Amino acid sequence: MANKPKFKVAITRLTKNGEYVYGGCEKLTGEATFTSTYEHCYFGELILKKVKGGKRGGNYSDIENKEVFRVMKFEKL
Repeated sequence: MANKPKFKVAITRLTKNGEYVYGGCEKLTGEATFTSTYEHCYFGELILKKVKGGKRGGNYSDIENKEVFRVMKFEKL
C-alpha cells in the first residue's frame, strides 16, 4: 500500500463561484492527507487535485466544483 503522508496545513480558497477574490475568501487550517505523489489532497470533506503550472497562486482545485485553493504544508505529522 502506498504511503499517505499527513501534514498540518493552511488552505486558502482563492475563488468564489469561479471568480477570483483578492486575498482569498476562506481560510482553513488543520490536518490533511496527501497521496504519495501529492497529486491529491484530502482535507475534511474536500478532495483537491494538484493543478499543473498553478493558477493565479493556486496549487490545487476542488474536483467537484473546480474552485481554486492554495495549500501550504507546515509540519509533517
